[in-house]
Amino acid sequence: MKKLNKLVFAAALLFLAMGAISVINLTNTASAQELIEEDSQPEQTEESQSEEVQEEQPTEDNQDTGNSYNYVAQPGDSYSLMARKAVQTYGINNEVSLNDAQIIFAETNITQAAGSPLLSLGQEVQISEGVVQDWADQAQNLSEEDQAAWAQYAEGANFNTNSVGEVAS
Repeated sequence: MKKLNKLVFAAALLFLAMGAISVINLTNTASAQELIEEDSQPEQTEESQSEEVQEEQPTEDNQDTGNSYNYVAQPGDSYSLMARKAVQTYGINNEVSLNDAQIIFAETNITQAAGSPLLSLGQEVQISEGVVQDWADQAQNLSEEDQAAWAQYAEGANFNTNSVGEVAS
């Protein structure tokens, strides 16, 4: 069990580091207006054109043709936060009760399954409802001991995801 706790701890540290990098990536970019002005310049190098195409492509977790949770990356967002919001939304819509530790478990595994992608400002993200359901089901089956281990990472987490992935109107 000590090995499992070490593995969980290492995975969570990796998860937190990737989230921090995503936040830094989004908050250290130029304002959205500056990005739009730069992208509208007629002279673009091949590198900037490939970056532009990359930013427009949605990130998908799998080839599932069912429903998905759709978000647009805003300053301060990360894939992990979007996965957290998808898990919470799934729980609300399907009357599935998950505690904070279970949400963090599902969020972490969804993010890792997607390759812990870094997001660009304005990037569209789709998270399959089927993937969320699979991890929510697994989260519900966590032992009390595993939930206690995941609860350590849930303590400092902000579960208010109301503005995550939402374009301000």
